[in-house]
Amino acid sequence: VGVQDISPLRMRRLMGKLDSQGLTLTANSFEFSLTNRKNEKWITACKTLGVIPLIRNPLGSGLASGQYTASNPSGGLASTGAAKFSFQTLEKLQPLHSVLESVAERVKTRLTREVRDIQDRYRGRKGPPPKINTDITTTQVALNYIVAKGGVPLAEVNSPTQAQEVIGCLGWSLNDDEVAMLESAADLCKL
Repeated sequence: VGVQDISPLRMRRLMGKLDSQGLTLTANSFEFSLTNRKNEKWITACKTLGVIPLIRNPLGSGLASGQYTASNPSGGLASTGAAKFSFQTLEKLQPLHSVLESVAERVKTRLTREVRDIQDRYRGRKGPPPKINTDITTTQVALNYIVAKGGVPLAEVNSPTQAQEVIGCLGWSLNDDEVAMLESAADLCKL
C-alpha cells in the first residue's frame, strides 16, 4: 500500500493496522527539497520502517534547482507577465543558488578525474568504458541531494531535454561534504 503525506506517527499506526490484515506499507509520498526541508524526519522514519520515501516537488517548483534566481527571475523562459517568484524570495535564496553552482563545478571536476581513471583502467580491454555524465547542472545536484538524503525524487518531466537532464543524475552521487555545503547554504536562506 502506498500513502501520501502521512507523518511518521500515523505511518507507524497504519503499518500495525495493515500488518493485521496481511498488507504492507511500501511507500509514502511527500514534499521535500533544498528549499523545503521540514519533512526531513519523515525520510528517516521511512528508512527505519522499510518504507520507500517518494519525494514530490524535489526541485521546489524551480527554487531549489537554481532555475529561478535573483539574476534570472524568469528562469530563462520568455516572460509571460508577472514573475513566478518575487525578487525578495529569489534574493533570500542567493546563498543556496551560489552553492548549488559551486557544488555542480566541484562534482564536475571530481567526475572528470574519475572518468580519466576509468578510461586508463579500460585501455587494452574489449569494449568501451562506461559513460558517466560530467556535464553537471544545478538541477542534477538538487535531485541528487534528495537521493543522498535517502529519498526517491519524483521530478516532473515535460520535454525530452528535461528527461535527459534527469537521466544525467544517474551514475554519480554527492559526497557528505557536498551535502553539508548545500544544507549550510539552505540554512542561511531562512525560508
